[in-house]
Amino acid sequence: MKKSNYNLQIIVVSMITCFFIYNRKLDYYKVIPRKNIAVALCIGLWTYISFRYSVWFVIVGLVVLNILDQVVY
Repeated sequence: MKKSNYNLQIIVVSMITCFFIYNRKLDYYKVIPRKNIAVALCIGLWTYISFRYSVWFVIVGLVVLNILDQVVY
């Protein structure tokens, strides 16, 4: 697969992730507010970084979310 095509796929997946996070009905984490564009964009950026640079960012992000969820709530 060409690198530019792969990068485009990552961008599309990141945008879909933003849309899902913004419009979701379930609150997986209380620290991620629903219907918040800034939060949706941050999660989209996190998705992009995870796919583009290292899949380990997914694990790091989930650990951070779990810690925040326990500390805040």
